[in-house]
Amino acid sequence: MANVGRMRNTSQRPDEHRITRRDFVRSAALTAGAVGLAGTMGHAQEADPVAEQGPIRSRFLWTWDHCTTWALNRAGGHDMGASNDYGRTTESFIADYSSALRWCGKHGIEGIVVWGLLRDRHGGLESVKRLCEVAKESGTKLLAGVGLNAYGGVYYEGNSPWSLEQHLKANPELYGIDAKGERMIFDFGFAGQKLCHHACPSRPENQEYAAESLRWLMETTDIDGVQMEAGDTGVCQCPTCKARRRHPVSGFSWEDMALIYAKATEAIRSVRPEATVIVETYSHPQPHENPEEAPGFGGGAPEWAGECLAQFPEGVFVQWVCDQYIAPTRAREWTDAGRPPAGPRRHIMRAHMGTYWHRYRDELAIDWIAEMAGRSATHGFDALSIFGESSPFHAGSELNYLALADYGSDSNPACELSSFLDRVAAPLLGGPERARRFLEIARLIDHREQIPEALADGRRIAADLSGRPAQRWTWLCNYLASFIYPEPPLGDD
Repeated sequence: MANVGRMRNTSQRPDEHRITRRDFVRSAALTAGAVGLAGTMGHAQEADPVAEQGPIRSRFLWTWDHCTTWALNRAGGHDMGASNDYGRTTESFIADYSSALRWCGKHGIEGIVVWGLLRDRHGGLESVKRLCEVAKESGTKLLAGVGLNAYGGVYYEGNSPWSLEQHLKANPELYGIDAKGERMIFDFGFAGQKLCHHACPSRPENQEYAAESLRWLMETTDIDGVQMEAGDTGVCQCPTCKARRRHPVSGFSWEDMALIYAKATEAIRSVRPEATVIVETYSHPQPHENPEEAPGFGGGAPEWAGECLAQFPEGVFVQWVCDQYIAPTRAREWTDAGRPPAGPRRHIMRAHMGTYWHRYRDELAIDWIAEMAGRSATHGFDALSIFGESSPFHAGSELNYLALADYGSDSNPACELSSFLDRVAAPLLGGPERARRFLEIARLIDHREQIPEALADGRRIAADLSGRPAQRWTWLCNYLASFIYPEPPLGDD
């Protein structure tokens, strides 16, 4: 899921980390013989000459149901969280995701991952069946987010035998056990009101339950696939789990992933062999600096990651996370060794940009996404994922989604920010110069003393435009103004 810790804020010029086609070619050659995580797998990563076809082949939007608000002016949505109650209506849920699926189909986003897809609160199975129809009509994949040992199982919330919470309450001996010997029930605090019930991953009954629930999902719906996680909110400390594991753990365990992902994928493919399967690592492939330590969420790969990855099923997407290794955080160094292993799996890099997990919801991140895409492409990734919970009415999110669709495509194989600004953003914002000015002004969140002057410029541009381009500039001005409101301070006239 996502780390609840706040990330460090830094400023950055719009073109500071632009990756040119020349850089792209040079990087591909330089990293051809790099030894890192790939080396632990026994695979040599070969140089892949730049062809006319773009290096990024798949793109996904990642969402929680309770935070997804594409249908505007409807009550009950959250703006952050990993395990919230659902507060909107069934009609809004269907409208939200119907709009998102159609937008993705129009703009070349391969699929949408929905955590909390199955809930009684928003129509359960019938709503999912309706969204499967929309996905098929739109040419977009609908993927269920499924927690195997935590995060609710296949049926996230409701009166269903395929709800992990219901399964554990009916069979309390199958709960995971914490270090105090108590049942593992995680409280997200401010990040979510719903408690997270943990299953012991070593129990065969839980492994079979996970597999059977996935078979049910594929047999009962036309869902296109699953993004699965083993859980990152703690690991079972029962005697069986402790004896099974040979390596340290943090909030998650690589060995627990290796234990369940193959069985879960086999269950999915037994019903739908062509299904898209994404498996989460919670990690970055950069080798972790301390060989004795298990990194936490978003950290590097430990020494034992390679042997665990070798047990992941073939043909799946392996998903990684890069927030700590790129702008605006860049708390860790991403070197040539930070490559996923070559072999019979594809690799997705994801980030939390444009959300409160990272900084601010709807924040413009097109330059940071350019860095993410360019560095991912030169390190062996061919797929990207960002959050997609906010409506593209909000120009920051709209441009982020369009950037995801563009970087690494046939039109922009080198993931160049300048190319995106000229070809994609310029027609939407009043021309190339104004597209660059839009990004410059958006970056003033970290330089708030400059916002008042920039707002005057932005309002002049909006007044000079009409239609949707004018709306985008008006949105930016209102968004930035919120960071200096009230001005003057409350109590002063």
